[in-house]
Amino acid sequence: MTNKTDIRKALVVLSSELIRPNQPTQSSLLERAVELAKTTGCELELFHVCYDSTLEHQLFESDGSLERQRKQAADRDATILAEMATRLKSYSIKVRYEVRWDTPRTDAILRKIAQAKPDVVMKQNCDHSFVLGITSNTDWDLARRSPAHLWLVSDAVSHIDRVVTAVGNKFGDPGDITTAEDYDLLRNARMIGAAFNAEVYPVNAYQVPESQYLGAGMPGTIAPVDVPSIERSSLRTQLVKEHRSSVKGLAQYFNIDKRNVHVREGHPSTVIPEFAKSVAADMIVMGARNINRFERLVSSVTVEPVMADTDCDILIVKERDSDEIPEAAEIPLYVVPKYNLEHAIAKPEATFDSPHQVAKLPELSIELRNRILQAWEYDIRAEMVEENEGGLVGDIDISKLEEISSAKTLLDMKQDQSQKRQVSL
Repeated sequence: MTNKTDIRKALVVLSSELIRPNQPTQSSLLERAVELAKTTGCELELFHVCYDSTLEHQLFESDGSLERQRKQAADRDATILAEMATRLKSYSIKVRYEVRWDTPRTDAILRKIAQAKPDVVMKQNCDHSFVLGITSNTDWDLARRSPAHLWLVSDAVSHIDRVVTAVGNKFGDPGDITTAEDYDLLRNARMIGAAFNAEVYPVNAYQVPESQYLGAGMPGTIAPVDVPSIERSSLRTQLVKEHRSSVKGLAQYFNIDKRNVHVREGHPSTVIPEFAKSVAADMIVMGARNINRFERLVSSVTVEPVMADTDCDILIVKERDSDEIPEAAEIPLYVVPKYNLEHAIAKPEATFDSPHQVAKLPELSIELRNRILQAWEYDIRAEMVEENEGGLVGDIDISKLEEISSAKTLLDMKQDQSQKRQVSL
């Protein structure tokens, strides 16, 4: 992700809330993905994990019956995804899509990432509370386990204008403030800044030790000794100078205005969200170690508290590694939509038996059903004009025009009912 050409593929993970008939097409996730694709020319792959626990093994249902019901549910979702892809292609965006019946959701997404090898995974950010690292969710698990960069998109953000980047927040080696990982963080932040015409703000958190371990007088023993306040003040001044110099040097390499560099005292889990709020950040860029839930409980963590305490986009920059891909308990069900929607729009009479069949397709939006009917009507009238002008006489079924008109009336009624329900809610 060093520049515009580095993002070749973005995997867009869609939630069940977005995979519903007549769902409004406006969503922060899809809008951000479209903007990224337009700017970088990358390919988008829409991905949805379809699963319903009620369609697992049941006492009075045969395996064959349950399999058919699963396929019907997955086919419906695949058709909705196909409609989304058709819309995106109208923006000249390269897009593909896939629906899988698979579980658990996090493992299914990780398996897809391993197969698709995207440069970045985009997913809608969910609100989660951080309770001592005990709780867990898909966002946190992906932040730790995904081998690809993870972009969590917030509905509270309309456009990326200010990008806060957490750099130099490693406490393992006090003498090495910025590392190669920080270089990658700023490199990615700078790429986002260029793609969205956004300002980049590197922020660094430092901590002044309250005590230091010195020899306690007895051979082979050490004991904590409080650092005097005067010495702490001097140490604080020295740390600020060193951290600011190191972070500014890194920012200068990426042509980031030195006035955008900020050094704050405190733990990164507190400093980063507070600073992000102070500059009204639209995105936070940070790294994440691959740790499990137990390690998250017993060690000092930053990612989860920041994710829980911010309402902006978050880009988790990951190092490519050889993490084991979780195996599926059962072979995932791969599905395709029942209809080729691009062909259906171009040749509706060859795809559907009647206009009323189009009007009664619940998995397609009312907008798309109207579009198919209009295409059908246009084809018939174009054939009539051609025949009247002395062209080849074909088998024109004029009665279909009345059926199309009736189907449109039915859709208008459905549209009115849908709007009334929305108003009542």
